[in-house]
Amino acid sequence: MKNWLFACFVFGLPLGAADLEAGLAKVDITPASFGPMYGYANRKCGPANGTHDPLFARALVLASGDSRLAIVTLDLGSIVSENLERDVAGKLGIPVLLLAASHTHSGPSFLPSRDKAPGITPGSFEPSAYQAELEKKVFGAVQQATSSMFPARLGIGHGSLQLGYNRLVLRDDGRARALFDNLERVPYGPLDPEFTLLRIEDMNGATKALVVHYACHAVVLGPTSCKWSADYPGVMVAKVEAAMPGTQCMFVQGGAGDINPLFEGRTGKEDADFTTMQTMGELLGAQVLRSVNEIKATSPARYQIQSTSEVLKFSDRWDKEQSIEVGITTVLINREIAIATVPGEAMHKFQTFWKQQADVPYPLFYGYTYSAGGVWPGYIPDIRAAAYGGYGADVTTHIEVGAGETIMQHHLVNLYKLLGMWRDKPGLP
Repeated sequence: MKNWLFACFVFGLPLGAADLEAGLAKVDITPASFGPMYGYANRKCGPANGTHDPLFARALVLASGDSRLAIVTLDLGSIVSENLERDVAGKLGIPVLLLAASHTHSGPSFLPSRDKAPGITPGSFEPSAYQAELEKKVFGAVQQATSSMFPARLGIGHGSLQLGYNRLVLRDDGRARALFDNLERVPYGPLDPEFTLLRIEDMNGATKALVVHYACHAVVLGPTSCKWSADYPGVMVAKVEAAMPGTQCMFVQGGAGDINPLFEGRTGKEDADFTTMQTMGELLGAQVLRSVNEIKATSPARYQIQSTSEVLKFSDRWDKEQSIEVGITTVLINREIAIATVPGEAMHKFQTFWKQQADVPYPLFYGYTYSAGGVWPGYIPDIRAAAYGGYGADVTTHIEVGAGETIMQHHLVNLYKLLGMWRDKPGLP
């Protein structure tokens, strides 16, 4: 014991430090029957009529000492699940569950919305039955991941590739409106073209998982497509996994609320549009594979995984008597990786804000991520975007102006709390 305490003092290791462990699993979540698809209100072909590529949920469980964290990426448009949050905590002993949707518009529409009551949909697809099946499968994947834990190390890498554009374009009248079909591939900005790679490797140096963080709407396939598909993130994941056998690749969507892909399948011809999707996914995958070689190991010192969650209450932007509750979670891994989660469609400025303001080596922004109760709040525009308007900035929004900035300020306060920076009295002058 004395030798261990001496090592902690000399090398700066935290008392109570524990080695990191990781576990992985994935499960097919493609609906067994066909029903309404997520996203486009003007979809031309009605309910889904086939499957182009399967939808998956991929689980990563991290454990350090007594602390545990589960990250689940899902090929879905959105996700809310109090059942999973409760069961993963109560039955598996994992208090923090991040459910990160890729936001593909070629997945099923199954969650109740403010504007449309749930119910039986055309065909044999029933939303609540699919949600129950999804929750069972995801719980099973997290459970499987916890039963196959191995000693692990983390690494972080970065790359950059502009495959998107900012769709809120200022017009002659001084207001912004969305440009959905940018077939000329004009790289309108601003945006964040950077992707971040989180590598999980075993103690032999073999890469077991690669989490790719990137911000761009998964809408290469347009409203004429009616087949289940993970869109370009699915292509990227497949390319990486094929090139790195034994690696589970996972995709986390960032602040993509105002960012559309430069590659858009809008011909109305299935083969041509899927080819366009393949092109974009392979471009991102190729750049990811080039950047894998630049990944650097994070610090070997292992602190407990820390986190704090809260539910923030906002008013409805248009109906002040209505409220919107938004659950957020701030995670700190080894005191150097900070994750800020935001459910709904946060715009890119919140991602860049976190990367600039979070005072840690590796800030990660998880948009479209349900983690701590509340609802799916839809679009969360920054104040400037809300003022200039357009789709997702004032049209189709519900949450009050300034909510996004408030959410990010809470993340910063929580981060400094996790870092032990707040004192109960003033410091020295």
